Amino acid sequence: MQEMIQSILSNIALILFMHLCLDAIVINKEKFTRFLFSYAMISVVSITVILIFYLPITFGGYQFDLRLIPLAIFAFKWGWKNGLSALLITSLWRLGIGGEGAVPGVIFGMILPVCTALLFRNMRFSNGYSSFFIIISTAWLLSDIPIIFILPDGWAIFEKIALIRFSSFNLTAFMLYVFIRNTEREIDLKKKLEYLAERDPLTGLYNIRYFKEKVETIKHSYTKSYIVMIDIDHFKVINDTYGHLSGDCILKNVSTVITTETSKHKNIKCMIGRYGGEEFILYIAVNAEYELVELVEAMREKVQAMTFNTEGMTPIKLTISIGVSEMIGDTSLKKVIGQADQSLYQSKRNGRNQITIYSPNNEKSE
Repeated sequence: MQEMIQSILSNIALILFMHLCLDAIVINKEKFTRFLFSYAMISVVSITVILIFYLPITFGGYQFDLRLIPLAIFAFKWGWKNGLSALLITSLWRLGIGGEGAVPGVIFGMILPVCTALLFRNMRFSNGYSSFFIIISTAWLLSDIPIIFILPDGWAIFEKIALIRFSSFNLTAFMLYVFIRNTEREIDLKKKLEYLAERDPLTGLYNIRYFKEKVETIKHSYTKSYIVMIDIDHFKVINDTYGHLSGDCILKNVSTVITTETSKHKNIKCMIGRYGGEEFILYIAVNAEYELVELVEAMREKVQAMTFNTEGMTPIKLTISIGVSEMIGDTSLKKVIGQADQSLYQSKRNGRNQITIYSPNNEKSE
């Protein structure tokens, strides 16, 4: 009994160590290429299963192990490409070890459990423990088919070892589920914190701090790029007349228009942020200036043509004023933003609802 418990604990320890390794890989996913990420994940699972082969659990003269748990859960969580790759590697290894139980062990203890997990995944079962329990219990029953129908006195043997197999399989699956859920919660929390650190909570656009950081990292990657400042005309009147909730509603709708228009120009690199108040800031990289003018003019025309609704569903018309400045040479981002801001206010002084491109000599209106 002591030896059996030690073997079960050894299997569980390997599986939990596998999770820790997968956890580290997933958390640092951005450091891997797509190929290396999959390769690392498949390698960890395959090595774990191969090691489990050499740590059999002996009970009542019958040997088994927990190989199907990492294979089935890996396939369920990470899909058929990763799951079948790990299955292929470990199946070939098991067949290479040989023995009269090799073929049934591969078919019923590995292939069928993985196929079961992929079936449940395709049926879009939830990630809750109930799914883990059903998958592992089904896989366990499938893996015991050779015992019941092939071995002499198979049903008697099944009755003898069923409880210990069922208990060890589902205890391990439960522990693995708890660890996986904790990791997923940590990753979700990390993503939420990163989002809140990078984004304006009202519009979902980049906040000005993160926008500036991103532009600083890419501004030398393009030969022709611009900073664009956009301001909603007479926005104070909207706030004073319809209230700040309506102002927030207008800001979100205008940001959606800007985002939608930029997404239509696939050949243009564009980054959008909220500068503050009713102002938006864009970094736009183009091949020629006319592409920039076409894009910002499309934004201006779209806003002018649309009817926006206040919080109380009152329809109103809007216009925007736009200022543009080109990023030339080693000119600092702060200076270029200042130039675009000057151009924006030139557009306002000239009557609003227009575009002004900054010129060192003159500010010219488009």
